[in-house]
Amino acid sequence: MNHLIIFMHPDKNSFNGALLKEYKNSLLELGNTVTVRHLYEENFQPLLTQKEYDYSLKENYLPDIKKEHEEIEKADVISFIFPFWWGGFPASGKGYIDRVFSYGFAYKLKGESPIPLLSGKRAVLIFTTGTPEEEMHESGMYGNFIDLIEKSIFNFCGIDLEKTVHFGDVIQCKEEEREKMLRRVRETAKSLSSH
Repeated sequence: MNHLIIFMHPDKNSFNGALLKEYKNSLLELGNTVTVRHLYEENFQPLLTQKEYDYSLKENYLPDIKKEHEEIEKADVISFIFPFWWGGFPASGKGYIDRVFSYGFAYKLKGESPIPLLSGKRAVLIFTTGTPEEEMHESGMYGNFIDLIEKSIFNFCGIDLEKTVHFGDVIQCKEEEREKMLRRVRETAKSLSSH
């Protein structure tokens, strides 16, 4: 199975980086092919310019975006690993969606109705918050965020949201809690590979 991981944290030595390493290695050990796009390390430019926007409406894409399209086309599963900042993806991740999930590649429109072009692909969200998990749920932030991402991005493009893995209180939690989180990421990789 081909996995594409979009990593959206600026520091590969962060806890998000540890999750990435554990997840990637687990997938590889299970015989999968894995490609990682480390957006900050690769200096991915998140800003969709007017010129690029105009070009994309004519299905004319810049070379860096064509490369991302190729990686998505090859992938069976696309995983997003990120810290939940200010109610959503970090800027690099939002910019990746803006530029890469482009018209003519991820979707088309018939009038105002979307025509999804990425059907058959599955998505996984693995994200961290400083806020404890129960507080994220009680406040409604967790449900609102997942619902928004699923409906406005994945469903729109035909992608099935297969799994959501949220780790809360990551800044203050103890080492044994982090170990449990890393185990959970390994279990996630295993469950995806059993399909």
